[in-house]
Amino acid sequence: MTGLRVQEIAKASWGDVYLDSLSGHYRLRGVGKGGKKFDKLLHPSLYERILAFRERRHVSTALNSSDQGPLFPTKDGWYYQYKNLSNYIVRIIERTELPFLKERNDRITPHYFRHFYAIYSRQQGADIFLIQKELGHSDCKTTERYLEKVLQREQEIGLMWKEQDF
Repeated sequence: MTGLRVQEIAKASWGDVYLDSLSGHYRLRGVGKGGKKFDKLLHPSLYERILAFRERRHVSTALNSSDQGPLFPTKDGWYYQYKNLSNYIVRIIERTELPFLKERNDRITPHYFRHFYAIYSRQQGADIFLIQKELGHSDCKTTERYLEKVLQREQEIGLMWKEQDF
């Protein structure tokens, strides 16, 4: 729900979360790939899930900008190595036994969440340049690869047909 990379999530600190007085929303700030700074909205349902995870781990849920502990702590309270966090998420996804998982030849990894973020944002009306900016892509072609199937389907000529003509 943020479009962030698993590496960016794995190294995020609880102190990086803040309540934005302008919008009233919780946000996460940090530094991503290539040293690019980010400041991302934490959708209210996502923020609630983060709090629930932190409660299960028995760590503070009170905002504190000086808390440099991990946003998502391991059972021992440490930062996840991003590969370990990625594998942890993959195992959770596989345990869901969602029907569409049986149809896939490959595993769904956290990187698919970035693709979903781009696709869903496009389906909700976001233009490609806004999506590019949100994902931190320096080249629009990278974003276009994320959206390739969606963009193709938007151009299907059959969608131009008027249903009432039939």
